[in-house]
Amino acid sequence: MSDPGRPRPPNEDPASSRLDDGLGGSPSVKRWFASTGYDTEPREEQTRRLALLAEFCRHVGQDPDELVTSCMRTTKHGDRAISAKGRNAMQVAIEEFTASTGRSGREGVVAGNQLRGFLIHNGVFIQGPVWRR
Repeated sequence: MSDPGRPRPPNEDPASSRLDDGLGGSPSVKRWFASTGYDTEPREEQTRRLALLAEFCRHVGQDPDELVTSCMRTTKHGDRAISAKGRNAMQVAIEEFTASTGRSGREGVVAGNQLRGFLIHNGVFIQGPVWRR
C-alpha cells in the first residue's frame, strides 16, 4: 500500500500505486505478471487485474502469497507439492467469490479463470469452467 502521509502527485491514480508496493510488490504477483507478460500491459489493465486479486484476497482473508501457500503441502521427503485439499478449497472459494460479487455468466467465468491463472503461474495446477454460450 502507498504511504498515506506521502503527498500524491495531482494526476496519480491512488489505485495505480498498488503496482509499485503492497499487492504488486508480492513475489507471487511479480511472478504472475512476469510469466504472463502482464507487466508490459498498460497501467490501467494492470490495475484492473490487481483490483480483482485484491478483492479476492479480502474475501478469503489472505494475501497473494498465502493464497499460493494454502494450495501447497510439504511431502514426507521435504519436497513441495500441490495439496488436493487446499486446491479444492481454493476452487470453492473462487466460485463463492464470483457468485457473491454478482459476477455470473461470462463475467463470472472470466474473473474466476483470471484468479486461477494467478495460481497456475505460481505452480498450482487448477482448472475452472470454460465459457460456452
